[in-house]
Amino acid sequence: MGVVQRTTDNVNIFEYAVPLAAQKTPIMGIETITIEQCRQFLIKHNPYAPDIVPFYKRQGDRLGIRWGYAVAQMIKETGCLKFSGDVKAEQNNFAGIGAVGGGSPGVSFSTQEEGVLAHLEHLFAYASFKLLPIGIIKVDPRFDLVKRGSCPNWEDLNGHWAVPGNGYGEGVVEIYDEIAREQITSDSGETSLLRKIFQLIGDSLTAVIALS
Repeated sequence: MGVVQRTTDNVNIFEYAVPLAAQKTPIMGIETITIEQCRQFLIKHNPYAPDIVPFYKRQGDRLGIRWGYAVAQMIKETGCLKFSGDVKAEQNNFAGIGAVGGGSPGVSFSTQEEGVLAHLEHLFAYASFKLLPIGIIKVDPRFDLVKRGSCPNWEDLNGHWAVPGNGYGEGVVEIYDEIAREQITSDSGETSLLRKIFQLIGDSLTAVIALS
């Protein structure tokens, strides 16, 4: 709130509102969303989705990143792990690292957890000036290409993670907000079991196709 006064008698003539700066969403911090909420959201949109959310929590907590937003970004980048773009599922690249368009598939990682860690490390490079925590092995090949600390907030990634990227960070935040509204149902355990069965069937079919 601003105030205009006369200079002679200090009487207020009128007051006016000063607009607050747009609130932004930090990348670093403590996560409050749950694994179950993320799983349930994913299953609704892709019952065959591999169960990689625990990797996000484990590695995100180690790096001090609000990993639920990284899950939301993964959902945005991969279409709920359906991989309909240049990046393929077998690359374990859940954030489109190195996929710069024009058919470029980007980087591949040996395991799902390594791919998740690379995603989180890439966010860490953008959001923090700190060294990686002790015990964290750098697996993101583009970590040192990032201007460290240049994007502490999700909204700051517009034009950096995605180009031109208008509304990119805001889109991630919107998905996160949808996940946060998930109410865990009583049949979530049954749904999780069905998802695991679907995944085993899918893995078996992939192995058969590879051998044929």
